[in-house]
Amino acid sequence: MSPHIFLILFGLTIVRLCCSFPLEDEQPATQPKHHQNWRRQEMMDNNGLYWLEWWVTAKKIHFRITVNTQGFVGLGFSRKTGHMAGADMVLLWVDDRTGEPNALDCYGSFSHPHLAPMRDDTQNYQVISGSQNGTHTEVEISRQIETCDPYDMPINGDTIKVLWSFGDTDPIHGNLKGHGRNRGVKPLHLLSPLFEKSAAILQPTTGKRETHKWDISMQNVTIESSMDTLYWCKIVRAPVLNSKQHIVGYEALLTRFGKSHQPLVHHMTLFECSTKSYPGADSSSWDVWSKSTGTECNSNLLTPRDWDSCATPVAVWSIGSTGQFLPPHVGIPMGGQSGAKYYMLEVHYDNPNGLHAVDHSGFRIHYTHHLRPNDAGIMISGVSVSDTQLIPPGQKLYRNVGICGPSCSNVMFPSDGIKIISGTLHSHRAGRKMSLRHVRAGKELERIIEDENFDYNYQQVRQLANETVVLPGDYIITDCAYETTNRKRPTFGGYSTKQEMCLSFITYYPKIDLAGCYSMTPVREFVETFGVMQFYSLSMTDVENLFLYNGNLLDYIPNTIYAKTKKSRANMTAEDILYEESLLNQLLISDPVEFHDRTFLSHLNQLPWSEPLFTKRVEHAMINGKHMTFCRISNESITIPSEIIRYPNFTTFVKPPSTCPYHLFIDNAPLISSAPQLVDDLTLWVYLQVIVVCLLGAP
Repeated sequence: MSPHIFLILFGLTIVRLCCSFPLEDEQPATQPKHHQNWRRQEMMDNNGLYWLEWWVTAKKIHFRITVNTQGFVGLGFSRKTGHMAGADMVLLWVDDRTGEPNALDCYGSFSHPHLAPMRDDTQNYQVISGSQNGTHTEVEISRQIETCDPYDMPINGDTIKVLWSFGDTDPIHGNLKGHGRNRGVKPLHLLSPLFEKSAAILQPTTGKRETHKWDISMQNVTIESSMDTLYWCKIVRAPVLNSKQHIVGYEALLTRFGKSHQPLVHHMTLFECSTKSYPGADSSSWDVWSKSTGTECNSNLLTPRDWDSCATPVAVWSIGSTGQFLPPHVGIPMGGQSGAKYYMLEVHYDNPNGLHAVDHSGFRIHYTHHLRPNDAGIMISGVSVSDTQLIPPGQKLYRNVGICGPSCSNVMFPSDGIKIISGTLHSHRAGRKMSLRHVRAGKELERIIEDENFDYNYQQVRQLANETVVLPGDYIITDCAYETTNRKRPTFGGYSTKQEMCLSFITYYPKIDLAGCYSMTPVREFVETFGVMQFYSLSMTDVENLFLYNGNLLDYIPNTIYAKTKKSRANMTAEDILYEESLLNQLLISDPVEFHDRTFLSHLNQLPWSEPLFTKRVEHAMINGKHMTFCRISNESITIPSEIIRYPNFTTFVKPPSTCPYHLFIDNAPLISSAPQLVDDLTLWVYLQVIVVCLLGAP
């Protein structure tokens, strides 16, 4: 046996002997708090053959699996890959002869990823019950949330890719060969409760359906094959409701296309509109707009000015989501004398494969006249969508932050604060980690939401197990980290999925008149970070207004060097078009002289992004420097001017130490490689450290 492999096996043996599991009456330090009574259920396949149900107790997670088979059932967990290689798995079956349920703790091999799962020598899955009939097998199991076994994945609040499989026969003598023709993977938030549709639309006292449906959808929106990204907005008239009602939930109505039956919708938002947005506004226009099919709306220049008043979200859906249903003590108000008469449906279409399609997607809103105790609202927070959000190329992890600070919270929040009940984290294809942070009086509190394994394709709303109170004077910080190792040019903030966003959609109560709370790097600080002092024919105030108000450069300086002929789009990629039409590609540098006559975009492209010290300096400057904050108010009688602040100085929240001396789950780093050098020096060093820690801490 290789000495490297012997050392690893010896180390694992020492770990398991001296680093025992927490005692039954111990509470793991990393265990989050949870409601005592919540239960989740998911259909894992597309045909209703495999159902997973789970719930969490003090320190364990329980699963009930019901599958249309009399053979074996597989359940697995992977943090990053979603593949069987390196995954934590359990194999379940009910013995055809004895009727006894069985669970076999397994893991996927990295060195031979296409082989059957390997048996873990420590059994951490306990069978609670199990049975089978003529069609189905049902098994209930449990395991510790943290087992301290390197072959078991710690269950936490991150997005976890849940693997499922089943076969026709029981394993023979533990033989795992033929582990399942029927299999798949589904990302889930295992430690987040989710309020079910049935609980929201049925009255608890009578059990009768006491809700109404309001379907809002686009009408024949044509997405041309040449359209990589399209934002389309439509004004809709609200149902006539003489008394106030409560929205209790919403779900997406999606048009699906192609062989994969996937929608082209990336995200949708339904906004309330204020029909008295400014003096002299013509309210009769709203009825005309509501009868039209809508218009393109990724720029303020393309929509009527009145539509700017459609700012307060009431429903938000992102790719991979199932919508949201609210807990029984809150509802989003609609109808009545003070309710909005018009709403705006905004749909972002993402068409990377160049399909030609006609779409009818939208929302189904569930509402009731049985009012709940509290009015809820939704607000948007994070980084204002702008070219001043920059992610350099070639980065393994690069952060941006958006701040909602005291300029909003001191003025808009009630004295006893708002209570956050759920949130959706939203970024585009480069997003890898996201969190919603909470700072009070110079100290960061426990993260409201945190996902170290953000999945672009699974942007499901996260119901909080415990509501978070945010007080006046508190900061809410949306913190995003991106990976751009395969990109050759900088990525900027924008509406295309080839650009980036860093947003959080927050559901809270009691409802206030705050639609959005954002920040961005001030324009002057942004350009000066890269050594640029001045542009031709424009003051920095002019440039700032262009960024803030989506202005047209030629409105400021017509008939000048800026009025250049646009390149033909014929042979340009969607990314090339974004770069060509960017405002950054139109601004010509006049000062300093060494950058003379470059566009600001070409200047950024020439910077030494491959130098880690330079990139870290830029990241530090953007995060810890100045931020321009904005409060977007839905009540036109309230005005809060933008403010430039410094990034707050606070003590960072530190998670309690783990009860385990290591976190070397094999999904993150293989223990044994198929390469000639089986284990590198770093891996050996880590294992030696584990052995030393355990020996020193052993009783």
